[in-house]
Amino acid sequence: MRSRLDPKRLHLNARLVREKDRARARELRRLLLACAAIAVPLLVYVWQRVDFIRVSYEIEDLERQHRLEREANEELRVERSHLRSPGRIEGLARRQLGLTEPSPQDVRRVVLIDGTIDELGGPVAGPVPRRRGGVIAASAAVAPVDRDAEARP
Repeated sequence: MRSRLDPKRLHLNARLVREKDRARARELRRLLLACAAIAVPLLVYVWQRVDFIRVSYEIEDLERQHRLEREANEELRVERSHLRSPGRIEGLARRQLGLTEPSPQDVRRVVLIDGTIDELGGPVAGPVPRRRGGVIAASAAVAPVDRDAEARP
């Protein structure tokens, strides 16, 4: 028996070439097309669900942040209300600035008319009046305001 590697032997069918099976190639293309027809909508659906969940988390975070901002705003309103209370301001003026009630001789009743202060009467006898309906208690050192002089250069 001769060896396959014998150089004297003629090798006509040394390389086998397979003929294309057109029916099988057509069947393979149909299978790939069917898989793509199923896979593409499935991938689109999954992408939409993932995007929906991501947006839902963002909305939830924004709602939480909005709630925290509203709570902080309410706390600031309460603090502003406390800081603007007349009793607190009067206490600070007395303790820190050393302010006191003016004597009745130093108080004049005045009214503001068209940007000027008009005196209503002489010194007030008795306790110092508080602000009442446009009439305010003011020190005797108050002079009429000349708004035109302030506007001039």
